[in-house]
Amino acid sequence: MADENTGRSVSLLDVTPARRRSYVAAFILFSLLGYGVVIWRHIAVGTGGATCAAGANDGSVAAIAESLMIGFAIAHAAAFGLALVTAEITGGFMVLADYLRTKLVVPLQEKLRNEGRAQGRSAERVEVNKHWRAWNRRRREAEARGESFDEPEPYSDDE
Repeated sequence: MADENTGRSVSLLDVTPARRRSYVAAFILFSLLGYGVVIWRHIAVGTGGATCAAGANDGSVAAIAESLMIGFAIAHAAAFGLALVTAEITGGFMVLADYLRTKLVVPLQEKLRNEGRAQGRSAERVEVNKHWRAWNRRRREAEARGESFDEPEPYSDDE
């Protein structure tokens, strides 16, 4: 894939600034939610439910800190995954929307535009023919009466 502006090739891993912002915003949101769940769990459940890697389950400050750090690490990893999935889903929606626009909307707009042009041209032709017929009718009536007809032709520069 080549960048249209510079001609340089673009990596599939390049991220646009808009998608980068949406990823960072989602990451921060999911991280804060995860941290809130970890803290809420420790407050609501207490230290009795905290299981540490070292097996300490005695409610000491070290056990609580270790349990919180493990919870934050899990929340952080989950936030990373959820933010990445969220950013990719929005990118997928943009790709899908662009595909639908080019396959459905643009051809429909072009068809309607062409139909409108055709109707406009036919309405314009009807109007022009109406003026010419009226002019020709007046010319014939004047000739039938033997009068001179000096009215300029419709749409001529003399009007």
